[in-house]
Amino acid sequence: MPLSSLVEGRPLLEFALRVRRHPATGYGVAVALVAAATLLRWAIRDEIAEGLPFITYYPAIVVAAMVGGLWPGILATVSSVAIAWYLFLLPASGFEIDRQQIATLLLFVFLSGVNVAVVALLNRAIDRIAAQERNVRVIVESAPNGIVVVDEQGVIRQVNASAERLFGYRRLELLGKPVEILLPDSKVPTHRALREAFLRKPEARPMGAGRDLSGRRKDGSEVPVEIGLNPIRRNGRQAVLATIIDVSERKRAQDQQRLMVHELRHRTQNLFAVVRTIAIRSFGEGRLVAESRSLFEGRLEALARAYNMLADAAWEGASLATIVGRELAGFEESVSVSGCDLNVNPTAAQQFALIIHELATNAMKYGALLSPDGRVAVEGSLDRVDGETVLLFLWKESGGPTVSKPTRKGFGTVILVDAAEVFARSVVLRYDPAGLRYELLVSVDAIAASDSPLGRVAVSGPQEDQSGRRSMTGS
Repeated sequence: MPLSSLVEGRPLLEFALRVRRHPATGYGVAVALVAAATLLRWAIRDEIAEGLPFITYYPAIVVAAMVGGLWPGILATVSSVAIAWYLFLLPASGFEIDRQQIATLLLFVFLSGVNVAVVALLNRAIDRIAAQERNVRVIVESAPNGIVVVDEQGVIRQVNASAERLFGYRRLELLGKPVEILLPDSKVPTHRALREAFLRKPEARPMGAGRDLSGRRKDGSEVPVEIGLNPIRRNGRQAVLATIIDVSERKRAQDQQRLMVHELRHRTQNLFAVVRTIAIRSFGEGRLVAESRSLFEGRLEALARAYNMLADAAWEGASLATIVGRELAGFEESVSVSGCDLNVNPTAAQQFALIIHELATNAMKYGALLSPDGRVAVEGSLDRVDGETVLLFLWKESGGPTVSKPTRKGFGTVILVDAAEVFARSVVLRYDPAGLRYELLVSVDAIAASDSPLGRVAVSGPQEDQSGRRSMTGS
């Protein structure tokens, strides 16, 4: 009888189980029963035929053994023998009794002993079943999955604590209610048909295999679930035990996995396209193989560094200041960086990595970083253009060799100008004799990562520095 109570509807048995947990009470019950049997026997002494002195004691002994257990039953037997022998067997003139009375006494002791032994065995069996039932109930209550027992009419008869938490109801709010209270309204007709089909051919199986199932919480919200059905007998009647698993986390994980696979496919395709372009332009401009190889490897390393930063941040974004710092590692004394403490999205991180790599490579080969007195200033600041918050990224060199404009357009210029114009509002590359100057104006919405402090600056208002330009470091 799964999930039905052994003592349900049996008050005497419930009382007996309580008494047996307190031995002193059991002995008290035995003494009281023997006393009651004695009073009854004395009251009807004139109505009972001679030779039946123990007739009222049999029920007392059986009840004492059933309620109190073995030892209270033995106490009731011994007490009954002593009292009946003294009050109803001994002649008034002495302590001698005849053989017939002795036989009656021995027969009473034997039958009482048999009754006590049988009742004790039954008690042990009942105690064992009750203990098993308690263990089952503990297991059901502590189960992490929701458990709901429904009768043939679709009425909820039992729920566990996990089902209460899952659906947001208290137990008394569910017991006696139709199971459809736990279903979205659109699923009720289908569920009734499925429940009737299950009862016609009950067998353990998942419910709605291959379909997305959902339950309805008390607040009206829906939760994705998996349901397993098992036929059981409850109080002698057919019932259904439903095991309900909340699969919200699994659904979210599956959706996240699909998103990640799609994103990985997209980014891999983009990466191959970028590498292909870098290879074509690095080896296709009439350079020597060694020079082309050096350019190609440097550009790939810059791209790899950006990808490593993005991977470390779970592709949520990368710090622009970190990208700048890694590309200019080893030149800290000659470089100043300000206003770049912001996270940019993966696409912008890739673009900035290539741009900064080209600027740094050019500065080391031909510009400010070639000279001990050369300096490079990298600055970021916010401004408002046409009602839109924009980032001004500035690369400014000074103190290096005199700069002259190149006679041909190489792949570095393609990265700095042509590729940058795809996502920037404007790009300025000036070959001033005193030092190269590169300005990039780009929309905040186009480059900011979801967790970037840049977005908060744009909302709260950028701060003005001494020159009147608003700086991101003001946030």
